[in-house]
Amino acid sequence: MSGQSIFSIALTLFLVTNPVGNAPAIIALIKDFDFSRQKAIMLREATFSLLLALFFQYFGEVFLNTLHIDRYTVSLCGGTLLFLISLSMIFPLHHEETVKATKHEPFFVPIATPILSGPGLLAMIMLLSAQVSSNFAMSLAILLAWVGVFFVLLIAPYLNRVLGKRGLLALEQLMGLVLSIISTDMLVKGVEQFILSIRG
Repeated sequence: MSGQSIFSIALTLFLVTNPVGNAPAIIALIKDFDFSRQKAIMLREATFSLLLALFFQYFGEVFLNTLHIDRYTVSLCGGTLLFLISLSMIFPLHHEETVKATKHEPFFVPIATPILSGPGLLAMIMLLSAQVSSNFAMSLAILLAWVGVFFVLLIAPYLNRVLGKRGLLALEQLMGLVLSIISTDMLVKGVEQFILSIRG
């Protein structure tokens, strides 16, 4: 797998995780802790999220190989899933105001999952793992995406101050637009592979 492909997959996973859109909910859950403790909580939960993603990478590959699913099926399913996720980012329905802070530290749930490693991301990892020949390259792409997500979460309070709610919403919508382009490309490739399989 080329460096470009690793970056492409990492970008896709980063966009699916949607750290910009999810940051307000995470901040609401840990806002009553001091800043140093907030960073520690985010690092711990992000690490849990990374481990869960890596688990699904290897479990997903075995699962999909057992089912003998064709490549075009993976591309079509992945493209459709990405497109639906991109729509939720372009037309977001935020409910962070309903998220209540707690005196107890969030542990694994709900930050690590389902906020960071939600069903959409884990399904996407399983599908992409079936298309990638190198487990190391896929793991590297997941790690790169994780670094990007954690960095955004760390600077989220500053982004909120600088950009405001409207600015963050516009940034999230831009990320959704990029993801919709990636999903369309994946769908087109899936259709091409399907046509080739019929001709072959």
